Amino acid sequence: MKNLAIVQIDDEIMLAPGSPQDSGLLPSKLAARKLNSAPLIEWLVRRISEAELIEGIVVVMPDQPQYRDLVTLIPLDIPCHLSKKETPLARLADAARKYPSESIVRVPLETPFCDPVLIDRLLITAQMHGDKDYVGYCLEDGCPACQSSIGLFSEWIRSSALAKANREVKSQGDAYRVDSSFLNYPELFALEMIPVPDSLNREDLRFSVANDEDWEELLAIVDALGAETLHWQDVVRIIDAQPPIRQRMAERNRLIA
Repeated sequence: MKNLAIVQIDDEIMLAPGSPQDSGLLPSKLAARKLNSAPLIEWLVRRISEAELIEGIVVVMPDQPQYRDLVTLIPLDIPCHLSKKETPLARLADAARKYPSESIVRVPLETPFCDPVLIDRLLITAQMHGDKDYVGYCLEDGCPACQSSIGLFSEWIRSSALAKANREVKSQGDAYRVDSSFLNYPELFALEMIPVPDSLNREDLRFSVANDEDWEELLAIVDALGAETLHWQDVVRIIDAQPPIRQRMAERNRLIA
């Protein structure tokens, strides 16, 4: 297999040292919440499947009690890997070993609006730059988009580079953040960063879900647009038409940063 998407459900990513802290809606609790009568985890994997260049999807979770009940919520055609490894990075690498592919696209559960068109753009860029180990999006100020709260972006990682990071990155903080296991080590990995679309270079967008306020606004967006055609341009358009929502998103981004 060439391109495998791995959905990561892992509370320890949000609890990692240096991660933004707030009132907290952990991924293990978020996964079972209903969106259009389906568990969020089911909704997300179906959304990812719309990416034309993704050939398979796997869900990875820690092998711990709070995750085991989630297995029954995942569609039967989507493999689920419960990993006994100690860190989010090690668990991601563990899933990639069990389900071999040339590369993986990492999608955290807390980014349910992760856009399939933007996933395909990642994969096309990776094909064009065949010597790269990691491809991600970056904001105008150079900050990695995956570390923002915009919540529309994923990351492409060469599977051999993922295995290398798991062996050689010794910082526990990086192993919990996953993305920084590559971004903080340009001497180890060949990185390629894609500028985000101009209309996403702003501080008043927040589509990642970290608390109940985020969840309520996600529900409102889906109610307004329907769950079948949530292109990122449509999502931004509805937010642009709602100044109060933009203001609330900007305030939460400032408070939680």
